[in-house]
Amino acid sequence: MTKHPLPRLARLSAYRAPVRVQQGVTLLVALVVLLVMTITGLALVRTSTLGAGVSGSLALKQAATSGADLGLETGLAKLEALSATGTSALDASNSSIGYYASVDPKVTAKSLAWGSAPVAAASDPLGNEVRYLIHRLCRSAGPINAAGQSCVMPQGEGCSGSSESVGSVSSCTQRPMYRITAKVSGPRDTESYVQMSTY
Repeated sequence: MTKHPLPRLARLSAYRAPVRVQQGVTLLVALVVLLVMTITGLALVRTSTLGAGVSGSLALKQAATSGADLGLETGLAKLEALSATGTSALDASNSSIGYYASVDPKVTAKSLAWGSAPVAAASDPLGNEVRYLIHRLCRSAGPINAAGQSCVMPQGEGCSGSSESVGSVSSCTQRPMYRITAKVSGPRDTESYVQMSTY
């Protein structure tokens, strides 16, 4: 019995590798990687612009704080001019120059009467508006030795009590302490408050 060779077509199909059906897994992986890279890029852009915005705001705040010196100096000059006229001038409020003979300790600097506060500079070189207010650190207007009056008095050498004792109001110099508050309003709604005490 003789063997017949396989037909040529049958031989080719016997050696052919099985054909796989493409399922698109590579495309899906590539799309996921592209999505992750896009989100990472957007996060980097947001972080860099946020950092620049914070730096700009901080620079404006520092410029506003340095501009408050003008308000403090103007308030101190007004207080000295008022005290030169006599102590009775300090016993009553004078809102035209921003002086108040009493203060409510519960009122914060932001809540003071800034609408009627005098302007030290309508526009400084940095574009800030500077206002100031002067408060005598007494509970009520009138002479500091009046009945029921309570004022914060400076402490020093030769005075009874200590400057570190809480609520010390012993009068060693017959002159109470004063607080000058400056408010600076700058670009981008920047606001800064600076206070100083003097006597």
